[in-house]
Amino acid sequence: MSKSISLFLSLLFLSIFSLAQSTDTYDIVLKNGRVMDPETGMDAISNVGIRGDRIVEITDADITGKEVIDVSGHVIAPGFIDLHVHGMTNQAHQYQARDGVTTALELESGIPFLKDWIESKRGKTIVNYGATVPHAAIRALSMGSYNHYFAQAKKIIETEGIESPNLAKIQINMARANYQSLSHEEIAVMRQMFQGELQAGALGIGVPVGYYPGATHGEIFRVYQYAAEKQVPVFSHTRGFGMPGIQEAISNAITTGAPLHIVHANSLSLGEIETTLDMVAAAQYRGLDVTTEVYPYTAASTSLESSIFDDGWQELLGISYGDLQWEATGERLTEATFKEYRKKGGVVIIHMMKPEWIKKGIADPQTLIASDGMPYAPMAHPRTAGTFSRVLGRYVREQKVISLMEALKKMTLMPAQRLEGIAPSMRLKGRLQVGADADITVFNPDTIIDKADFKGLQFSEGVEFVLVNGVFVVKNGENVEDAFPGRPVLGKFRR
Repeated sequence: MSKSISLFLSLLFLSIFSLAQSTDTYDIVLKNGRVMDPETGMDAISNVGIRGDRIVEITDADITGKEVIDVSGHVIAPGFIDLHVHGMTNQAHQYQARDGVTTALELESGIPFLKDWIESKRGKTIVNYGATVPHAAIRALSMGSYNHYFAQAKKIIETEGIESPNLAKIQINMARANYQSLSHEEIAVMRQMFQGELQAGALGIGVPVGYYPGATHGEIFRVYQYAAEKQVPVFSHTRGFGMPGIQEAISNAITTGAPLHIVHANSLSLGEIETTLDMVAAAQYRGLDVTTEVYPYTAASTSLESSIFDDGWQELLGISYGDLQWEATGERLTEATFKEYRKKGGVVIIHMMKPEWIKKGIADPQTLIASDGMPYAPMAHPRTAGTFSRVLGRYVREQKVISLMEALKKMTLMPAQRLEGIAPSMRLKGRLQVGADADITVFNPDTIIDKADFKGLQFSEGVEFVLVNGVFVVKNGENVEDAFPGRPVLGKFRR
């Protein structure tokens, strides 16, 4: 045998061996699924190979791995990214994962003492997590009459941990700050505190100014100025309800150049949602970085003791006592129970929107889908457990308000793109592509539906497999016990 033939056979053997070895090194293979990627427009029956925490193969060729799962008849989609979550415990994450969520972020309100919170969740969390600078807490801690609470809170964290109920007591003591304004000196202190939270990994600044009427227009403008300097997004529950607050936010974004995301446009706008959406579209047309979101329910939810229910709330919201539902019992309120429960504090569900407003919001090409999911409680608002399945089941399959690909884009690619400027790691999420993070949701498009309602939480149906960083957290339609692959999503200023 000549040397050339021998060399050829050796190379051929090595290539065959290498190919065989490579096909055996996939950790997980999802076979025969409908792969849908909103960025490339891919929509085809394919096999997906996963190695470690990454997608390493998408092909119509036969591939094998350590674990092979046939997902025929199912959609293989990027994991859903929820930008607006208040329920950030694993008890809440179980419901979110069953709704297809792989990344849950607290961007409206933010999280105080972010560095400690991130470390407390590391290696113990079902889904990916992250948060913004909490403007409400920071502004209170900046006030001369409240800044001693900062030292108290730090001591509690050091001795009792970030989950200590004594931290909540401090927040209650600071509630009066919501009705007070900052001085010029206190605004300067606030800016310094912003810097520390950004260095802890914050994903922008959460500005729920609708909850603290003491904040002047000037103070909020300075927050936007700071965000523009750092080029970090503002996530805002705007002042009041209707157009004035939304116009204030967009005006601040235009005049400062700050990126802006307006949360839950459906509940902030009420009957004027079409105007809000047109304003966002006009801003985007002119090159401004302004986005918004909606959730697919006709009720809101918040704390009854909040400033939203100060005198005049009935006229402002166009509702009365009977439109409020006490979360703990499910009862509708009366004037007497309203006064009783407001004194002790707790969560209410607010029935105040019309179905056509929700449909307009979901249909609009500018909107993202985000849940505004509440902290876990057995009778919490159903958006806590069913937001994404409700969109896919009711608004895509049943009512055909938008296409399946459009819905997936609102749940995956658009949220990832909203954060890429502050968190470059998000460029690997929200996509079903080779090289992307293995955050994957596999669901049956013919059966997916929300089951939670205003009588209590239930797991959604039709989400069969969910992987977070290449690890199953939902398998065969059930939560996987003791699986905690969630990682923090960190901002670019993290030190």
